Amino acid sequence: MTYTLLCVKMYNVCLGENAMKTFNTGKFCHQLISLRADKTQQAFADEIGINRSTLSLLETGKQLPTLEILNKICDFSNMIIDEFFIENEKDGLIYLMGNMDESDRKKVGTMIEKIHTREKYSVLARRCLDDIGK
Repeated sequence: MTYTLLCVKMYNVCLGENAMKTFNTGKFCHQLISLRADKTQQAFADEIGINRSTLSLLETGKQLPTLEILNKICDFSNMIIDEFFIENEKDGLIYLMGNMDESDRKKVGTMIEKIHTREKYSVLARRCLDDIGK
């Protein structure tokens, strides 16, 4: 999972137990191309303060914007970030896990197991310290 994709997933805004907003890539790409209008990609990228190659990837939807880039584009266009999000009925965690590659799911599962193991050892260590103190 790329950093930018993870970043966008991290700023998905939870609205409640069963609803969340997710990034609307199509709308973002269309808006970005409209903002550039007849300018070259290099001129527009310089104007908003990003690399031309990044702009190209953003316009084609091959890369999702980081929060920093999204803020720059919103500042430039006088839009608010919420305009690029749509409401989704899926639970946020299930949605995130469902969109992960299988290898990423395994990594997250392994991480969760390690966290649980560490918690168990912490509890045991506290019990031992309590027993020693008695």
